[in-house]
Amino acid sequence: MRRLPLIAALAGLALPAFAEDRALLMGVDRYDEFRRVNDATDIVDAAEDLRDAGYRVATLSNGSVRDMRRLLEDLATAAPDADRLVVALSGRFATDATRTWFLAEDADTPTPFGLDDAISVDTVMDVLARAPGQAVLVLGYDQDGFSSFGRYLREGVGRLDVPQGVTVIHGEPSRIEDVLTDAVAVSGADVMAYVRDNRRLNVVGYQPRSLIMQAEAQDQAPPPRPIIEPSLRAWNDAQEANTADSYRSFIFDNPRSPYVEEARRRLDEIERDPIRQAELDENGLNLTRNERRVIQRNLTLLDFNTRGVDGIFGPGTRGAIRNWQQNNGFAQTSYLTTEQINRIDAQARRRTAEIEAEEERARAEALALDRDYWDETGARGTVAGYRAYLERYPEGAFAEEARNRLAAVQETSNDAARAAEDALNINPVLRRLIENRLQQLGFDPGRVDGRFDDDTRRAISRYQRQGNLSATGYLDQATLARLLADTFGR
Repeated sequence: MRRLPLIAALAGLALPAFAEDRALLMGVDRYDEFRRVNDATDIVDAAEDLRDAGYRVATLSNGSVRDMRRLLEDLATAAPDADRLVVALSGRFATDATRTWFLAEDADTPTPFGLDDAISVDTVMDVLARAPGQAVLVLGYDQDGFSSFGRYLREGVGRLDVPQGVTVIHGEPSRIEDVLTDAVAVSGADVMAYVRDNRRLNVVGYQPRSLIMQAEAQDQAPPPRPIIEPSLRAWNDAQEANTADSYRSFIFDNPRSPYVEEARRRLDEIERDPIRQAELDENGLNLTRNERRVIQRNLTLLDFNTRGVDGIFGPGTRGAIRNWQQNNGFAQTSYLTTEQINRIDAQARRRTAEIEAEEERARAEALALDRDYWDETGARGTVAGYRAYLERYPEGAFAEEARNRLAAVQETSNDAARAAEDALNINPVLRRLIENRLQQLGFDPGRVDGRFDDDTRRAISRYQRQGNLSATGYLDQATLARLLADTFGR
């Protein structure tokens, strides 16, 4: 459902006196609760090109949700009177497959009922819908990201319900700045042609054959390019690295820069923040994905649930590391050192040995019970004993021996039963009569032909069991007498 009434209310707060095209660029590469997103703040560098193209541009790097909402409310207020609208968001997103949110720097791990530290991408598209046909939303995020925020949310962008006339372009954070500087802000440039020629970009929503956001100037001199602070590029590089060394170098090389105070503040913050330093130290280990899987398997073996063994250190793994650190007397940073990785490995190896020893003891105890039962049953050499053992231990240590002995006893018994039947001298006519009777009684002797095959033997055995006779499958005097009596008695 669209939120147009809300947008209309925001737009009604103040109306500008004349139309003014707007652009809003927001990038977040540092998060309080998540790993950094490389190149996410590069999007802000497109501001000057858009200003030259006539846009009033607002930018925000690593902003809080409060600052994001303030800028979006300003955009919503100005949107109804703008001919062109451009918004670019780069960083981490969360989605439930149908709705999508852009996470602020101070965002907590999102849940379906707790997305207060994020802005709704759907509402941003509603604002852009105020300039149909000249509205572009650019999204930068990890196209291969598949982290989960629980059962209902995952990282990334879901299925967007794009309003009429809004074009949405998305790609890796390192690729989307060029869309603005080389297409959106360039006089006469076709945005759609640019996207089609770039395989690393995707587009949804309004997709005309040609989309020109910056018309070619008609005999007008280009506006003077504003003076750019010389240290801006170095400042952006320092923020991209976001390490104590990068800020120290910036302060040393640019002592008169207006960004020096902010660089000192961030340097102070890093040096005083043990968790941030722990993260940098772990990053310096350059753990491979396979090495991360080994760590996850070891933690799981030690009963610290990482919620999967996938080589990705998400919230589940970080929680498991933090719990392990607490149990082992380390600072609970949720980031690992070489010493801690070695200790986890040693504990996992010891636990593996303990498990193997426990399994060996269990096998020895089971074998002892198996042997005791055999001594009381099968070892006594009786048919009943063999059968009792096999019923209890069909795959036991003495099962094969019990089956072989039972088969030998049964074979001897069959030889005696066969000899007893041969002594009856049953002629072919009587054999057919016997088969016919077995058939009438429902014991299925197979074909009635006077030949006692396997089907006939099974039928005789079933008849004997039903009559509480010895079930050998061979006829003896008692079986034949009862069967003939049954026959002639009918």
